[in-house]
Amino acid sequence: MGQPPASWPSPDQPSFGPPAGAPGPATPAPVPSAWQDPSGRSAQPTAPPVPQLPTQQPFAPPSGQSMYGARPAPVPQQQAQGGYGAFTFPVAPKQKLEPLAVAGVATSPLGPVGIALGLLARNRIKQTRRRSMALAWTGVALGALFTVGWALATSVLSMNGTIDRALESPQPGDVSQPRTVAAANLAVGNCIQTLPPAQQVGEVSLVPCADDHIAQVVSLHARSGDFPGADSLAADATATCTVVIEQLDAGDASFVPWYLVPSETGWDQGNTQVVCLLRGDAGPLNVDLINT
Repeated sequence: MGQPPASWPSPDQPSFGPPAGAPGPATPAPVPSAWQDPSGRSAQPTAPPVPQLPTQQPFAPPSGQSMYGARPAPVPQQQAQGGYGAFTFPVAPKQKLEPLAVAGVATSPLGPVGIALGLLARNRIKQTRRRSMALAWTGVALGALFTVGWALATSVLSMNGTIDRALESPQPGDVSQPRTVAAANLAVGNCIQTLPPAQQVGEVSLVPCADDHIAQVVSLHARSGDFPGADSLAADATATCTVVIEQLDAGDASFVPWYLVPSETGWDQGNTQVVCLLRGDAGPLNVDLINT
């Protein structure tokens, strides 16, 4: 093997160079220019700093809230109906009440009257289409309840004689059959079967004068003004009835003067008359001393 030449030929000599067809020398990569310092001095290029991860904890949004903040609520937009805009529908006027239905409820304490008006209102409502059907049935129901209540009350008052006492009126003279009347409705000639001694009398039993009776009404004497007091009224009755009985011709009958006077309560209720009686002194009487 021979020795290499003492010196290599210069590359720019034509006799030397790369073989035919061989690629040319590689183009050197561009070298970045040096960073120019503001002070005017050149400096070697340096790589940009690598960003570091934050050392603090990342921001965490409150519970239930997005990390991107609160989104504003959407504004509702009125959408037009159809393609021709919105339409306004008129409100129908409220129907009036049926006057008969109102009258049925108002007169329901009268019983049958409320029932009749309620039924008439029901027929009118069907024709006029008013809004009172429930009110009409209320009048009918209340009228029926009051009717039942009045019927029961009437039955009770009739059985205990209260209605008879309220409707009765004084009947002078002898009675044809026994009956019970209020003491305020005694009349001249009535024969009283019994009288409780030293007690207030509200009702008395009348019998025909041919039957045994304890007393007979001789006269009635009305008084006026304020209640004079029990003692004063009794003294007045004793004096008045004694004079009346002494003027009576009773034949062989034995009797004594007697009386009935109103209490303070009865006086305030309008009963202000003194009832003069003749009473058998030895027992019941069985003769008529007034109606003969």
